[in-house]
Amino acid sequence: MQRFYNLKILIFTGFLVVMSSSIAAETATDYQQRLDSIRDKITNVLSALSQNKDQRNTVRTELRKLEVKIAISAKKLRKTQRKHKKSVKKLKTSRAELKKLKRDLAKQRKILGEQLRSAYAMGQQPQLKMLLNQQDPTEMGRAMVYYTYLNRARGKEISTFLSSIEKQKKLEASIKKTSENLASLVSSKKREKKQLGSHRVNRKNLLARLNKDIDNQQLTLNDLKSSRNRIEDLLMALGELLADIPAEAVNQKPFGQLRGKLPWPVKGKFRANFGTSRKQGDLKWNGVIIKADYDTRVRAVTHGRVAFADWLQGYGFITIIDHNDGYMSLYGYTQELYKQVGDWVEASEVIATVGDSGGQSTSGLYFEIRKQGKPVNPKKWCSRSIQHLALLEN
Repeated sequence: MQRFYNLKILIFTGFLVVMSSSIAAETATDYQQRLDSIRDKITNVLSALSQNKDQRNTVRTELRKLEVKIAISAKKLRKTQRKHKKSVKKLKTSRAELKKLKRDLAKQRKILGEQLRSAYAMGQQPQLKMLLNQQDPTEMGRAMVYYTYLNRARGKEISTFLSSIEKQKKLEASIKKTSENLASLVSSKKREKKQLGSHRVNRKNLLARLNKDIDNQQLTLNDLKSSRNRIEDLLMALGELLADIPAEAVNQKPFGQLRGKLPWPVKGKFRANFGTSRKQGDLKWNGVIIKADYDTRVRAVTHGRVAFADWLQGYGFITIIDHNDGYMSLYGYTQELYKQVGDWVEASEVIATVGDSGGQSTSGLYFEIRKQGKPVNPKKWCSRSIQHLALLEN
């Protein structure tokens, strides 16, 4: 009871702070300061929600720490893979450029060789010889002009040839450096994959310990109820804290008009369905679990503002998007979060990657839609026939 009293105090305090703000249009700095203030209040709300013996449990605390490590390792690996891909592309381009340059050099060498042989055949003082060989003054002038053009062309060919050789040296040095960098990135990838694998093995062992500790169904049921109450309290607090932040001025359809017209955040079969009973007690699923592989991109079902993005017991790394008019969408069990509180996201924008956080045994995405804080069936809002815009454009 004390926990709810503390939570109400936090919400009321946040409400007073928000209401005391000027009604006048905010500057970007004012808006950022308010977002920072809200982030601090959310942190305080989470602290209040965690004041119970389950959250203080050592094994669960270790689980959270390990899942954070997994998320950090996955992020590092993703960045390394991106750099690796970029380096491979650069190396391919440089090698193609070098190949073309060598062909051009061969042509230049041939042209320059012919000019040098011609110059050698004329011997010393070729200009004087050309003058002496001409009988007609008109032909003599024409020969001088021809010689001048020839000399310029030869000088240009020599300059181009030398420039190409210099370019070849630089390209070869660049290819060497890129190759070395690529080798380093390959080593980093192996090391980071090994580290990620190690974290996952430790997490698996920890889950085994956790399951062993829960030696009866009642403890499991209490844990699930605790997680359910925690998300309910969090959503109530978020609704109050974000109520006064104005909606972004964009031409978007209200969420309420998108019933049956939304795409699913990921593709996959349903491992759990809305309203069906869970294994423990009389609890039912408030959302769906979609089976998907690790690192699968999770996309926002439509435009909105990130209201929460952090680790939460029972849901792991979860992103909550506020769509205005009391509608929110929740994306849980993820491995890596791409957005933070206050970020605006577009429809189909990637917000996270699929994982197994929150103590799940297999990878998948937990997905909910809420209206005025109450869960609604996502299958009445999302359809497999609707494709994400980002995928259609590709």
